[in-house]
Amino acid sequence: MGTLTKYNALVGELEPYTPSRLALQKALADVKISDWDSEYNADTDQRTIAIAAIKVLKRMIVLTNDTLGKSSQGYSVEKLEKRIKDLCNENGLDVSDFVEVSSITDGSNLW
Repeated sequence: MGTLTKYNALVGELEPYTPSRLALQKALADVKISDWDSEYNADTDQRTIAIAAIKVLKRMIVLTNDTLGKSSQGYSVEKLEKRIKDLCNENGLDVSDFVEVSSITDGSNLW
């Protein structure tokens, strides 16, 4: 098995979704990873790759489906948001920085 690159780590983090290569490269550039073909190190790269993945997933939320040539995939907004929340929880990130989080109030101000 070959070396796992930062780019491939991002692809793996996003499975089963298949965004374009350009979207992946942009997300890596947005999180300041310019050496995306260098070896992935879980100790130093995991959080940054997670943030890049979240950036890609957020862009997919606006789609309900995507067709490219003969392949297509559908998206569930709820499932994408859950995946974003899972990535945040796994990497110590504040979910509210990436997706809208509902707050529950008791409604006592209405009495």
